[in-house]
Amino acid sequence: MRNAIIKVWRGESKSLKWFLYPLLFPLSCAYEICLYVRNIVYRSGLVEICKVPIPVISIGNITLGGTGKTPVVGRVSERLRQAGLNPAIVTRGYKRKRKGTFLVDRDNDSAVDVGDEALMLSKKTRLPVFVGANRAQAIMKGIDAYPIDIALLDDGFQLRNLYKDIEILLIDCSEKNNTSLFPLGPFRERAKRIKDADIILTRNGSISGLFSKYAEGVPAFSFRYRPMYLCNLRHDLTGHYNFLKEKNVLAFSGLGNNKSFFDLLKDLGANVVHEVSYPDHYLYKNSDIKTLSGYRDADIIVTTEKDATKINQSSAPENLYYLTVEVEIENEDAMIETIMDKLSVVRMMS
Repeated sequence: MRNAIIKVWRGESKSLKWFLYPLLFPLSCAYEICLYVRNIVYRSGLVEICKVPIPVISIGNITLGGTGKTPVVGRVSERLRQAGLNPAIVTRGYKRKRKGTFLVDRDNDSAVDVGDEALMLSKKTRLPVFVGANRAQAIMKGIDAYPIDIALLDDGFQLRNLYKDIEILLIDCSEKNNTSLFPLGPFRERAKRIKDADIILTRNGSISGLFSKYAEGVPAFSFRYRPMYLCNLRHDLTGHYNFLKEKNVLAFSGLGNNKSFFDLLKDLGANVVHEVSYPDHYLYKNSDIKTLSGYRDADIIVTTEKDATKINQSSAPENLYYLTVEVEIENEDAMIETIMDKLSVVRMMS
């Protein structure tokens, strides 16, 4: 069912769209009513909006699926650290098993306990990463434990009970043809909320059409994924991604947008003979890896860095690799300057 809905979102099957429309349309209307009521509740002041003592930068999107939020959080946090700030990252730790609010221990925690994105951010940035459903509480825990002076929210655009000083909105411009609300389309909110962003980051094209109407006057920058290294999971060895060229590859991932990963491997010269898609944040079982290693026509098996955090290293097959990527932002210095200018205004007003 999930794959069928995604095909409808992407316009890949008109017959499927009309078949599912009678089911999806009323659900989409019900979802919009819930959003409307939620907005009324917050505008009326019935729910308190918390304000923490340090600036908060939210990095999020307006659609379901992967637009690259987590890698962008990592990149922005690194640039803020280079600018002399002491950032912490705050995330809800989606699909984590551990309850409560806590600091990620990058050396001892598992992705199952704290969430795959939380663990990956902690390992990659070496910054304090706090996990909690109550983001304000998580930030305060960070302030008590570390000399942090700014917090970055991973996936915070829909968060309404915490005051945010800067909203960075990621937009996948390939989704501009379907702006319907979930589940009829991929949008978590109406497209007009784009105008609430302070900075827009685009992927897969530039802002046009309806998007440009709401994005008028908002500083916009584009970004892409740049491959870094190809790592062997079993032996913890790192090499150049050129190793992929002309190799028969079985590619698998559990992302919001698996196709983008498969396409990246093809762009790097891999002969992708199998594409195996799992749901976003999928927790791999040993039987899954055993099944994947059973394909005899693949030279190597390749997945993402995020997926690799959920695979047992000691039981990984010899030919299992993961690709690390870095976000490359066009005119990145100008974007960071925009952020710093906004932070200066925030400090003046505090």
